[in-house]
Amino acid sequence: MARTLLMTGTGTDVGKTVASLAVLLWARSRGLKAAYLKPVQCGSRDDAPAGTFVGDAEWLQAALGDALPEAGTVYSFADAVSPHLAAERAGAWIDAEWIVEQAGLIARRCDVLVVEGAGGAAVPLNREGLGLADIAASAGWSCLAMAAPGLGTLHHTLTTLHFLAARGAPVAGFGFVQATPETSPLKDDNAATIAALSGARFFGTVPYCPGLGRRPAVSPAVASLLAASLPGLDAWWEEGVAA
Repeated sequence: MARTLLMTGTGTDVGKTVASLAVLLWARSRGLKAAYLKPVQCGSRDDAPAGTFVGDAEWLQAALGDALPEAGTVYSFADAVSPHLAAERAGAWIDAEWIVEQAGLIARRCDVLVVEGAGGAAVPLNREGLGLADIAASAGWSCLAMAAPGLGTLHHTLTTLHFLAARGAPVAGFGFVQATPETSPLKDDNAATIAALSGARFFGTVPYCPGLGRRPAVSPAVASLLAASLPGLDAWWEEGVAA
């Protein structure tokens, strides 16, 4: 059975998909078979060609090609809104047990399963407030919270980590995604402060890669850079092997 890592974060567009790509490339660099699942996909990516629907799962599949033999969704909705609203507009209902079952089937066929959440960690899947943090808690999925490295991240990241813990979800740690060429002078202190106040491991920072979203495939140089950007993955993996 694979080790499952839920990629969650402090909000929408914080960089969860690029961070998921980094985890998949890290797994490949270690000779591990990896798969990707987006349980609830809402809307098309902003960088999709006009008139086409390209969600995160499709983008990752195109980026990695044959190196990602399995990538998909459980629910996919056209509207780029919160999952609970997207499901309502589509006349659908999100079944948590079905998500866990589908993830389990994929997990039997790989070493690492990357599950990417929708929006931030507290985004609801239904009107009762069920979220992927609750599913992670029941399924035992480790959670990696991704965040921006600059001003404001102390509040956003600490509250996200506390929310995950309050829901009973296993917290693997947190990481940053550099969305702009400029590096925040607060990054290192923010990482140290969050780690000290939360007790969570800092996994590293996914670097800014200009034009990544528009490329049909990841170049070897970018792949190497991303694969090494979250060194905390090595300790996370080894701890699971030891257990």
